[in-house]
Amino acid sequence: MIGKPYILILLICVLIFFDAFLMIRYLSWGCTQEQIIPFTAFLIIAESITVFSILRFNQIINPFTIYSVFIYIAGFSFLMISDRQIGYDLRFMLIIILSITCFITGGLVAMKTYKFSFKSYILPLSPRISLAFLLVLFVAGIGVFLIEVRQLGYLPILSLGNAEMYQELNENEVTALHNFIVLNSVLPAMFYILFKRKTIRFWQFLLLSLVCCFIIFNFFSRQIIVLFFFSMLVAYSYYKTIPMFRLLSIGTACVLVFIVLGKLRGSGTEAANSMTVNDFLKDYGDITKPTNIIETYLSLYGAVNLSTGNLIVHESQRDGYISYGVYTARPLITLLPINKAAIYPLQYSSYTRLGTYLVDPFLDFRWVGVICMNFLYGLFAMNSFKNYVSKNGEYYIVEWSLFIFCIFMCAFTNFFHMFFVAFFFIVNRIAIK
Repeated sequence: MIGKPYILILLICVLIFFDAFLMIRYLSWGCTQEQIIPFTAFLIIAESITVFSILRFNQIINPFTIYSVFIYIAGFSFLMISDRQIGYDLRFMLIIILSITCFITGGLVAMKTYKFSFKSYILPLSPRISLAFLLVLFVAGIGVFLIEVRQLGYLPILSLGNAEMYQELNENEVTALHNFIVLNSVLPAMFYILFKRKTIRFWQFLLLSLVCCFIIFNFFSRQIIVLFFFSMLVAYSYYKTIPMFRLLSIGTACVLVFIVLGKLRGSGTEAANSMTVNDFLKDYGDITKPTNIIETYLSLYGAVNLSTGNLIVHESQRDGYISYGVYTARPLITLLPINKAAIYPLQYSSYTRLGTYLVDPFLDFRWVGVICMNFLYGLFAMNSFKNYVSKNGEYYIVEWSLFIFCIFMCAFTNFFHMFFVAFFFIVNRIAIK
């Protein structure tokens, strides 16, 4: 539909009006030209890539549109909105530009080359064995959930008024077994695949999915819930096209859930309950500009994180710290019985400090890492998307969902190298391939 000339022209006009409105708005806040110019440049790049990719693939959700969110956030971060933000040095600005350029280049190369898949040395499971395997993981997740609830002392979803609940959830001691709980974010998509294969009935899929949802919603982790939404959306879209209006409605619902969960996590104190969500977040994020709720989130969960990334890079360069691939090898190192704190110092941890995905490639291999790793991120993400769109196998439902999640979370940290993502890839290859 967007390929029709008049619709394309209308869209461009709307974007031009939108860009002009934002420039005038931020100039009225006192933002300088040094802030407005890079913001506008990144904004136009994000919009151009989005329009190009939708025209090219006829799909709203593709690697470039998802990554465009990060590009826009990178541009938005040049606006000094929060007192927590700091100006970028030349090194970090080059990291941002090179990372974006190489990711897009990797995606373009994948667009022009043949689809590929890694050879599986695991024999495909029969439908019944695949179901049995997933049910074992499902039961294991329930068991770990009960253990962690017992450690906590109460069921989180029944204690929404507890002001310290979210802090207690974070401080509750967990082990590697917690990954079985997180796995519940993608298990419903796998059960949906089995339903479409007629291995289970719809009511069985629904029952299993409700239990999975109950478990993940108890931990109030918006990251896990985002992954659940992505995986189910991708699974449903694989078998049936979702109309544009419904897709936008789902996106709006996801944003509302994100905001509501943020309010619930911060609720419980008299001060928090007497403020709007936006005012509470602005106060928490040291934001003095008259931002709306979207701009507040972009600042608190985007711009501030990029400032943190700049700080981590500066500190690592000052201290001569190079990690020589340990962040890239995190899925393997996580399995080793060694002191992880010694390998991943808190001072340079983009995961703990939320320094965006940009930091790890630089810490591992400096400029070679920035160039090569971002190229590979774009290459593999686009290849997975192509296999998904071509319906080369239901295996790509979860694989593409994981890439969407990792790209979408770029403004937080580097999920490409997290153990639980690798764990999900392995489970998916065993159960669905």
